[in-house]
Amino acid sequence: MEKRDEQKAESCNVIPWWLKRLDLVRAELKGTAFPRTAEEGLRQCAELSAVSLELLKAEFGKTCRKGGEERMDREVRRLVDRFSKTEARWKSARKENCATAEEK
Repeated sequence: MEKRDEQKAESCNVIPWWLKRLDLVRAELKGTAFPRTAEEGLRQCAELSAVSLELLKAEFGKTCRKGGEERMDREVRRLVDRFSKTEARWKSARKENCATAEEK
């Protein structure tokens, strides 16, 4: 038991790596403006989503010039749907992994 107590005391004196770098994290976050309210955060998220969708359409438009606007919109929707399905599979696999880890 004494050896275990000594190890525990030694581990209490060791500073975690993430705590040693807390000043770097603070300095990095200092320049970031976070939303003041949940509504403002949701609005910013919606704006970013709209901008990213427009960028995706513009990039897709550069590579796929035949077929016009309708085809481009259809292909972008198909691509976003693939992303959503992939994310859903990833989330379900993660939930299963967490559930099996809790059972152990």
